[in-house]
Amino acid sequence: MLPILAAMLLAGPAHAADAADATAAAGGMFSRPVVLRGTLGDAQIQMKLQPKSDPAEGIEGEYIVFGRSGQILLAGETESGGLLMEESENGTDVSGQWEGQQDGAAVRGTWQSADGSVSKPFVLTPMDSAASPVRSQR
Repeated sequence: MLPILAAMLLAGPAHAADAADATAAAGGMFSRPVVLRGTLGDAQIQMKLQPKSDPAEGIEGEYIVFGRSGQILLAGETESGGLLMEESENGTDVSGQWEGQQDGAAVRGTWQSADGSVSKPFVLTPMDSAASPVRSQR
């Protein structure tokens, strides 16, 4: 049910160096914490992504839809400027999949519901303040 996450867990240490190299090659935008804003279909969203504690295991984060409550969790991987993630609204079950590609400073692609019945385009761009972690307290 979680093919990307399962594949990352099964890859094990033998492939860790290859995964780290792929993460570094994909580099740029996803090699450190980044906050992105943009659209998912007609909705305005904000997404925060960062490398996992072991960057060879991919990226993780969450996003919010403006005007709705709650965060949606994300986990996935990047490769050659591409982005592939799964999301979970409840922290257990996959509720959607993200597949995109860096296009200059933006990331463009398609989100699809877990059952494949709904598909929406997305366009995300990094926020200027994304170079440092977002802090909820000042």
